[in-house]
Amino acid sequence: MDTTAFDRDTVLTDFLTDYLDGNLDSAEQSSFEEYLAQNEKEKVFAKKARQGKKVLAQFSDKIEVPSVTA
Repeated sequence: MDTTAFDRDTVLTDFLTDYLDGNLDSAEQSSFEEYLAQNEKEKVFAKKARQGKKVLAQFSDKIEVPSVTA
């Protein structure tokens, strides 16, 4: 996989995480989507990350996680 700005910039990575989780306000989301529109590698990476998150979510209800409470 190609190196992207997400590999070098933790703030940008935090924006990606918040974007994928739906935690950006409308102005932040619009600004981030504009950034993605201008940066093809990062746009492709974000798309793959969104697809990966969807696949993992499909399996989350099928996996039994043991309780860690004492």
